[in-house]
This record gives sequence, C-alpha cells and structure tokens, in this order.
Amino acid sequence: MKDLLSFSALGLLTIFGATVAHADTVVPSTSVIYAAGTQSSLASGANGTAPVSVAVNGATSYTFSTTGTISLNSGGNSNDADGANSAVSSSSNSGSGSISGMTGPGAGYLVGVFLGAGGPSGSAPASLDFTTGAGIGFSSLSPLLNQVFFIGDGLTGDGTGTTQTFFVPVGATELYLGISDACGYNGGPSCYGDNSGQFNVAINPTGGSVVPEPSSLMLFGTGILGVAGTIRRRLHTA
Repeated sequence: MKDLLSFSALGLLTIFGATVAHADTVVPSTSVIYAAGTQSSLASGANGTAPVSVAVNGATSYTFSTTGTISLNSGGNSNDADGANSAVSSSSNSGSGSISGMTGPGAGYLVGVFLGAGGPSGSAPASLDFTTGAGIGFSSLSPLLNQVFFIGDGLTGDGTGTTQTFFVPVGATELYLGISDACGYNGGPSCYGDNSGQFNVAINPTGGSVVPEPSSLMLFGTGILGVAGTIRRRLHTA
C-alpha cells in the first residue's frame, strides 16, 4: 500500500512538473502590451486590458508556440499571431512612457516585453523595426528590458519554418505578452476596444520554469487531493 501511494505521488509530481514547464497562456486581443508593470493604468485609456505576465524564474531563454486568431476591426480581417491577413501591410506604435514602440508587418501580431523588478522605469529603449533586414524571420532575438519585441507564432515563417529563440535580458523578472495596436494602425496605444478573439501561447523556458496562475495551482491541487482520496478509498476497500 505504501509503495502504491509513493508511486502515485511521484507520478503526480511528474505531471505537475510537466505542467509548470509547458504552461498554456491565453492572451486576449485587448491586452495592451504598453500597459505592462507599473504602467497598467494605461490599459483603460487605450480601451483595453492589462497584458498577461509570467515570472521569469531563472529562465535564460524562451521559445513560443502560438495558435488562434484575433480581429482588430470588430470581427473583420481576422489575423493570425504573425499579423497575416490584417487590413494593412505594416503597422507601427510609438510606445508609451518607459516602454518602447515597435514596427511590424501586418497588424495584430503577438508581442512581448521583459521588465525588471518594479519596472518599467527610465527612458524607453529604441523601437525595433521588424519590416527591415531579416524581418520576422530571425532565428534568435535578444531584446532589451522595456523593449517591445515581435513573437508571432514563434516560427521563422508564417506557420512554417524553425522555432525561434528569445533570450532573456539581464535583470528581467517578468515577461509580459500582449498586442500592439493603435487607431489607424499607427501612433500611440489606442483603439483596443473593438478587438476580439485570443491567442493561445505555449511558453517554453530554458533554465527556468513557467509558474501557473494561482487559480490554476488551486485547481490542480484540488485534483491531486481528489486522486489521492480515490487511491485511499480503493486501498481500504480492497
């Protein structure tokens, strides 16, 4: 009986470890990337919501796998995570406060930003332009703190190619995921209110872990207790 319980506990810990290492995160189309961290009040002014965040927890790099579509036009022109099938060929955002803007092909693409403890703060870093050079076909990227960067579907091509690697900057404590949007597709963060849909992102860290939201941990813990209770009942009735 003791061996069976030990084996079951080990199995549950193994499953839990896999869940932590490969968490699926929902990123709503209303997630204002420029409202990350201490700039969260910007979200309401842009008619959106605060971006999704995960703790870095010692990770040195990340890979991503993104599915789903969103619309920036009240249901029209549904684009994928790379911004394909949007209403424009490119879009640009000037950023806000200590967080940089960025330029990318299409619109409505998934983006990220790394922040340090208590950030962002100070002057915003330079804005990245993903319509020049390798564009979104880079194999790896090393963004700075507070610098918004393109993630898309996490592959070098739109739905094809090799997995891209994103290196964590020194001092980063949190990774935020969201959308870069602006009225008329260019300018400061705005016009998130008519967005719909969501992206589902598998976040895979190297050298660290993805910590699920507290609610997810509570549900998982309840599941563990339920399974353990079932095992005990079966042992007592055997």
